[in-house]
Amino acid sequence: MLRDPSRQRLVRGTIIQALYINAMGTDPPVHVQDPYAMPRGVLVRVLELSHVLPARAELNAAIRYLEAKGYLRAEWDEEGDVQMVRLTEKGIDLVEGSIQDPGVLLPRR
Repeated sequence: MLRDPSRQRLVRGTIIQALYINAMGTDPPVHVQDPYAMPRGVLVRVLELSHVLPARAELNAAIRYLEAKGYLRAEWDEEGDVQMVRLTEKGIDLVEGSIQDPGVLLPRR
């Protein structure tokens, strides 16, 4: 299966932007106890509404990339699927433009 690098970059950007908007722009946030966190089900729905819903393996790969770069933290289940993601300060910097990553394409808002 061939993967489109631009799509991978867009999926990563959509994930990180969704976390940012949830933390900074919704009242109340999805996860009231931790506004920087989002459960997998909500994230999947956001990606679906954004028309970039990836296959499960592609979603997990995108989250692993973002986690390895320090843009988010993730909780994983025993099967290796993400259960919860949490935006970090470095992820905020990425969305706000303080830092750049050629592997992440933020969608226009």
